[in-house]
Amino acid sequence: MADVVWTPRAYADLEAIGDYHALTSPGYAEALVRRLLRATDRLGTFPESGRVVPEIGDDSMREVIHRNYRIVYMMLSDEERVEVLTVFHASRQFGSASGDADP
Repeated sequence: MADVVWTPRAYADLEAIGDYHALTSPGYAEALVRRLLRATDRLGTFPESGRVVPEIGDDSMREVIHRNYRIVYMMLSDEERVEVLTVFHASRQFGSASGDADP
C-alpha cells in the first residue's frame, strides 16, 4: 500500500478553493474541501485508478476528477508513494501559473 502525500502546493490549492467558495457558502466550501481530500483516499491502494493526465501523457502523472476539479498526482513506485501535486478547476488550463483566475 502506497502512502498518499499532499504537497504544500496542493494544500495551498485546496485552501484557495475553500476560501473562494466560502465567500458565498461557507458550509459548501467546507464540504467540498473535505470531499476533495477524500477523493484521493483510494490512491494508496489503487494508485493507477486515476487517468493519465492527457496534457502530459506520462503514465506516472495521473489525475482524479471530482465534480469540476482535477486532482493531479504523481506515482512514485520506487518509494511506494503517491504525491498529490495540484488541485484546480477543470475550466482552467493545466499548468496555468496565474493566480488571478477563480479556483
